[in-house]
Amino acid sequence: MSDDELLIKAARFVGLDGLKKSAIDLALSYCGIQQCSPLHNNGPEIRDTSFIHVITSGKGVLRMQGREYNLCAHQAFLIPAGVSAQYTADLTDPWTYMWVGFSGLMSEESMGMAGFSLEHPVRAVGNESILQHDIEGMIETYHLTFTNELRRNGCFFHFIAHLIEDYQAQGVLGSESNLQSAQYARKVYHYIMDNFSKSIKIQDLASEIGISRNYLYSCFKDVYKVSPKQFLDSVRMEHAASLLVSKYMNIGQVAHCVGFDDELAFSKAFKEFHHIAPSEFRKQLRMKRMASRPPLSCSTTSIS
Repeated sequence: MSDDELLIKAARFVGLDGLKKSAIDLALSYCGIQQCSPLHNNGPEIRDTSFIHVITSGKGVLRMQGREYNLCAHQAFLIPAGVSAQYTADLTDPWTYMWVGFSGLMSEESMGMAGFSLEHPVRAVGNESILQHDIEGMIETYHLTFTNELRRNGCFFHFIAHLIEDYQAQGVLGSESNLQSAQYARKVYHYIMDNFSKSIKIQDLASEIGISRNYLYSCFKDVYKVSPKQFLDSVRMEHAASLLVSKYMNIGQVAHCVGFDDELAFSKAFKEFHHIAPSEFRKQLRMKRMASRPPLSCSTTSIS
């Protein structure tokens, strides 16, 4: 995909489409700003990423999970991944909105902290201008460079943080039990991220926190939608893939760096996760590098 293909412009729409997902926990996929025409319709459609829309003017209707929401300016709505939704601009006062599409294990927790859920997908927004500034920052850094990716992700995380701060400013907090469960889950999350290269037993981690293994499992699954073991495996295999890029480490060293003492066990786990053996994965990477190198230029000198 070329740089210009990422940026889509039309008379009523500007945005980024199909960004590379490079994070396990939270990753930006799409963003944009659109002034819709009367009765402009999206869906019904099921997407593999979650979307937040913030309405800046006009009206429209969201239909999701058998319910209908009549929406207007100063409101935002969430369409979670895997949920069929349809939303349509008003006939006489069509809405203008901005949106961000994203995925990752922390998507649901982040949206919960920002006041959204499948049961309550709509809420009021107090400060749209700062959210629009974040989205415009993402759009302005559309060229596929490493520095632009850092800037774009920075704007994306600012957007999520501002949504959470805006919700907290409205004085709405979750129940104490839910906050405690989320706190246990975050402890496990950060422990795994910091110690995935070591031997980790969920039972030992639960004992250290002071709760049962089953309760720890339940807390983590509620927040991140995967078990602690599944999350540990995904972190290890994603990190292993990044290490295999290096030509200075053999597969045994890569296995040791992600918590495996047995190279064969690592190779089996890697193939189950990535559907390719680590040796073949590395081979394909090198072939892609060779293919992307510019051809050597040849010059000839004529002697008269």
